Amino acid sequence: MKVNVKDYSNGDIMRFLREYVGLTQQELADRLKRNIRTIQRYEKEDIKIDLDLIRELCEISDLNLTIESKRKQKESK
Repeated sequence: MKVNVKDYSNGDIMRFLREYVGLTQQELADRLKRNIRTIQRYEKEDIKIDLDLIRELCEISDLNLTIESKRKQKESK
């Protein structure tokens, strides 16, 4: 599945990945070694999500993370 992250907020992406693997917020917090309140704040976008967290989520979800440069996208058009 290919998802263009520009179409979604960071909180939506985090919630989608968590639900994709069938985890509750508490289960995800345990796996990421974070507090459940932190997970809730990520999903509500009270806290910014960094790339390292997205990588951890992809590992837990068994998904590949691909980052394309804007230059590469322009060249392929």
